[in-house]
Amino acid sequence: MGVLELLEPEISSRAVERVARDLRLGLREAAADGYAHLILRLPAKDTNAIRAAEQAGMRVVDISVDLVVRLPGPRGASLVGPIVRPASQQDLVALQDIAGDAFELSRFAADPFFSGEEVAAFYRRWISNLCDGLAAEVLVAHANDEIAGFVSCSLQSKASGRIPLIATSDAHRRQGVGRALVDASLRWFAAAGLREVFVKTQVANYSALALYQSCGFRVALAEVVLSACLTGAEDLPR
Repeated sequence: MGVLELLEPEISSRAVERVARDLRLGLREAAADGYAHLILRLPAKDTNAIRAAEQAGMRVVDISVDLVVRLPGPRGASLVGPIVRPASQQDLVALQDIAGDAFELSRFAADPFFSGEEVAAFYRRWISNLCDGLAAEVLVAHANDEIAGFVSCSLQSKASGRIPLIATSDAHRRQGVGRALVDASLRWFAAAGLREVFVKTQVANYSALALYQSCGFRVALAEVVLSACLTGAEDLPR
């Protein structure tokens, strides 16, 4: 799998056909290089670029929003809610099980190129990598003597961080676990001296959007994600 970067953002309407031809050429070259699947992320406002990608044979599989919250200082501890602590190696199997079941609304689940088993395996591997050092910290929530969810914290720069992955188990949804995890992550980021934190979710994930907005996040960017299966890419119109 590869990721395309459109080097000419916010193209004019007159350039749609030319950019579509360039994209088709790029898809054929990627197929010749051995790629089976490519994704392209574009700002949602760049409708001409989206049209060009569709004309090149790509399909829209997801629309996501990136949200940001400013951190004026350390946040106070939650008065009630599950216990949140740093993850340990002994938690990994439980975290993999949660991750494998939690992302039915993700862009990978929406992409017909991936099977359900592949999507689950992807997220199980992602949380494993995050716990293995890809994230600066992974926090877990305990409720009723079991792991109820997790949140990962990554550093983007000296001033900003990102929540790359957060999930709650099926048995503990709508019980305040997600809010406790977000609050705990923002306290961790604030203690690390960061000034802002980003998180991405899908526009159809209404519960996640409501959670982040209740925690002070605001929409910073909307993106359209397109994908292309490169089997038969050599037959694309030129």
